[in-house]
Amino acid sequence: MRFTDPSRRRIGLAYAIGVLAGVFGAIVKWGWEVPFPPRNPFVFFPVDAGERVTPPKIFLEQLGLPTDWFYMFSGMEMPLSIFIVHTLFSVVFGVMYCVIAEYWPRIKMWQGAVFGFFVYLFAHVIVMPLLCHVPPLAEIPFDEHLSEIFGHIVWLWGMEIVRRDIRNRVTHEPDPEFPLNSRY
Repeated sequence: MRFTDPSRRRIGLAYAIGVLAGVFGAIVKWGWEVPFPPRNPFVFFPVDAGERVTPPKIFLEQLGLPTDWFYMFSGMEMPLSIFIVHTLFSVVFGVMYCVIAEYWPRIKMWQGAVFGFFVYLFAHVIVMPLLCHVPPLAEIPFDEHLSEIFGHIVWLWGMEIVRRDIRNRVTHEPDPEFPLNSRY
């Protein structure tokens, strides 16, 4: 395992970029789910048509937190409490990704796509089924898995673009695994 030179790491900057990348990533993931919805994101109660409650709503209910915070925009009622969970999830993984990238460049493999795939596995295949946030894996439709897999890959790719661009612009140097005189 190859680690970066400690003198080239910018950990404080990585935290700040992780927050920005996480917010950007949440927007990217929402954008992905418009043409490729994994499920109806605005269903907040079980219905007979086979639709189900979103995992963020279940998570909030399990913690005993409010799920009924909404705001109005352009004449539409939008689920603020669900958006907060969605964004916090993205920010947590954005900060984790950006900080780890300062130490271990392999996390950026395929511009973050590999990490995005593993976040999908961790969250949607392991944790959410264990916490009963989603039905058993065999009951989840294939198109939901497909949307989530590629949505997480695009989500992390977007965060990597933000991470690299902002880091390189602020430091005026390449990522720590590259020589200072390189333009990579």
